[in-house]
Amino acid sequence: MANKISIKTGTPVEGNDFYGREKELQYAWDVHILKGTSLLLSAPRRVGKSSFSKKMLRLAQENGWKTLYLDLQGIGTESEFVKLFKDEIQKEEWWKKEISTENPIIRFLKNKKLQNETGNIILKIFKTIRELKAQNNTNSTINEIWRNDTYGRIKQLIECSGNILIVIDELTLFLDHLIKQENGKEKVEFFLEWLRKFRQISGTKVRWILCSSVGIENFASMHQLSKHLNDVHSFKLEAFTEDEAKEFISRLDVDEKVQFTEEHIQYILDKLGWYLPFFIQILVEKINFLVYVEKKQFSNDTIDEAYNRLLTENRKDFIAWDERLKYYYEFEDDARKILKLCALHTGESRENLLANLVAKKSDTDIDKIETNLSQLLAMLKNDGYLAEHNGKYIFRSPLLRDFWYNRFIL
Repeated sequence: MANKISIKTGTPVEGNDFYGREKELQYAWDVHILKGTSLLLSAPRRVGKSSFSKKMLRLAQENGWKTLYLDLQGIGTESEFVKLFKDEIQKEEWWKKEISTENPIIRFLKNKKLQNETGNIILKIFKTIRELKAQNNTNSTINEIWRNDTYGRIKQLIECSGNILIVIDELTLFLDHLIKQENGKEKVEFFLEWLRKFRQISGTKVRWILCSSVGIENFASMHQLSKHLNDVHSFKLEAFTEDEAKEFISRLDVDEKVQFTEEHIQYILDKLGWYLPFFIQILVEKINFLVYVEKKQFSNDTIDEAYNRLLTENRKDFIAWDERLKYYYEFEDDARKILKLCALHTGESRENLLANLVAKKSDTDIDKIETNLSQLLAMLKNDGYLAEHNGKYIFRSPLLRDFWYNRFIL
């Protein structure tokens, strides 16, 4: 009998609670990572990018690689990034072993006789953390020197580590913080180019997985930064297939009174329409609550009630879809208009969306509005808000559509 899967609706899942993706994991490892390609996990919110990346780290460890996970949520400056790097690498067992056993490369880097040529990289990078005031200096020359010196030391440190897989999570949130600062575009370009230089080294033993809850590709496109990522393979992660979703539901750890028949499972899937692991779990968790706590009799009616109560009681589970629209910058207002129109009706044609946007603009440059609409629709599709169906743009998730309708239209 297969192990039960705990219902987790907040943090990334790990260990026995990670379900599926076996083929994608092995393909990513065999075809890309082992052959020298770094990955950009391309998927809408809540598909499971962070969980997938952590499983990839586990796979790398099982194959004798070193690993490092950097979560940039809440990191807003270059100095904070450097401090995070220092803190996280010091937690790693392989790093502690490197320091204690003094492998030949580390010994070489710490050799005092070579101090003038190579510098004591390990000690210098940690000392740099205490010298970050230079970054706040208004003198751009000092900042440039600090940036080149500090990132250069990190690069040397990583390159001497042997085979290593590094995951950078919430990259877009960090880049968004940087780009809003003085000389922000310069900082973002420097950081992305720094990452790119790792990947351009012939025979490099460093691999990267980049992911974020806000679309990296959308951000790069809007700020003309795509050239810094054109060598990273865009690895698509999709929602579960119907068969995967069925097995996933059957294995969720619920109360003994919640006995999922094939008919119940199909009813749940028909309501959800799009089989995001997160949406499945919050609905099943609500069903479990109604049966366990409120003593409801499990039935399709209970499923309906759970679905409807998600829309009023679990707004925190959807609000990020609203908040993330701020990363559309000057296109945010138009994005909201499009989503409202698509939630109000059972989808809208491109022609109707264009007509509505033109009608609300004082600028009647139709060509410009149409170009912006094309970019917006591509972004909304990429981020999982919309899909095309029978010549219309509809919400990809009926559950998200119902949330949008209840929050912004009713």
